[in-house]
Amino acid sequence: MKLFTRYSRINILASILALVLGSIGYYIMIRGILIHELDDALKVEEAEILSHVRTLDELPEPSSYRDQQISFAPAAAPVRRRFMNITRPEYRHHDESQPYRQLLFPVTVKGQVYTVSVTKSEEETEDLLAWIMLVTAGMIVILLGILFMANRLLLRRIWQPFYQTLEGLRRFDLSKRESIVHTPTAIDEFRNLQTVVEVMTEKIRKDYEILRDFTDNASHEMQTPLAIINSKLDLMIQDQQLEEKHLRQLQAMYDAVGRLRTLNQSLLLLTKIENNQFAQATPVALEAIIDKKIIQLEDPIKVKQLTITTDVQPCELQMNAYLTDILLNNLLGNAIRHNSERGTLDIVLRPEFLKISNTGAPLSFDPATIFDRFTKGGHSEGTGLGLAIAKQICDNYGFVLTYSHEEGLHVLRIQFRPSMAGGIRPTEFRQNAILDLSHE
Repeated sequence: MKLFTRYSRINILASILALVLGSIGYYIMIRGILIHELDDALKVEEAEILSHVRTLDELPEPSSYRDQQISFAPAAAPVRRRFMNITRPEYRHHDESQPYRQLLFPVTVKGQVYTVSVTKSEEETEDLLAWIMLVTAGMIVILLGILFMANRLLLRRIWQPFYQTLEGLRRFDLSKRESIVHTPTAIDEFRNLQTVVEVMTEKIRKDYEILRDFTDNASHEMQTPLAIINSKLDLMIQDQQLEEKHLRQLQAMYDAVGRLRTLNQSLLLLTKIENNQFAQATPVALEAIIDKKIIQLEDPIKVKQLTITTDVQPCELQMNAYLTDILLNNLLGNAIRHNSERGTLDIVLRPEFLKISNTGAPLSFDPATIFDRFTKGGHSEGTGLGLAIAKQICDNYGFVLTYSHEEGLHVLRIQFRPSMAGGIRPTEFRQNAILDLSHE
């Protein structure tokens, strides 16, 4: 939920609660005022009756009108003066009740005590109160509508600099020199936020450039001594005067230097991928690259006598060609390297996904860490970075790379984003093409 929406809801709910409570209090207050006025009218009638009795020493004539009734009843003892709310049948419709306000008070005429009842209808009071509350309810609705529109329009405009800064952060790209564009604002908090964002992004960009330069320089500087060591070891191995034990030691050093060079290149590539230094993308036909990779890997396929099964449909993606080549090379190379003798390798390509399945020994580590750096089996001679590089490439393009073990097969599956998968080109796709290179 957006902050603006949450604030609007809380504001509206608080306003409704305050207005409802205020309306209840307003109703009680207005009703009290109207009842007080009605009581004043009853007191006027009381004063007139008492004045009539004092002057003439007799009771006035009882009266019964639609909105007022006066009656007298003998009483054995004086009654307590009091106001009451009662209901009586409606003047014209006796099946309906009508609220009345009644005043009871005692009066003595010629030694006889009477209870005087003066009753006035509350109909006009209730009607007036209903109209007042109806107008009040209308004002509340109008006020809530104005408040809602103010929140939608005014607050959205006030928060516009914040949302633009947020969108600039979302689009921020280290590989580009573009700065985040801010909307001028008079609100101190937003100006402070924009200042902090500018300082932060500039520092991140400088740190990124320092790291990138360090990575490039370190890789370049390491390649030279490694190449020198490699060439010197190569010359020493070819020396005919060396003993066999010395040759074994030199060969071990030669292999270690080779692994170090491979590790250096892999870490450099991984760093460049993470830093998005391969931003250029072109349409790439994945099925054509798979065919080329199978031909390039023909020798290791023959060595292990593997049976390759392909079920490929045309699939075009917007990717960097170099990264596409590395991705397929790592996935297919991994499936071949860790396959069993005379095993199988199945490749399924659709516009939505790529699935590579191969036979092989069970994993000797937790499958959840298969895409972590330097994760490899106990007998693996690789660097443990191949699948980590593949995972990073997929993450950069929004693909989902997963591993599973299904029916005795190791399965690596890439789910492409729907927006990146191109339509099937009008060429016939190839299904169930079996390449058996074990006897060639």
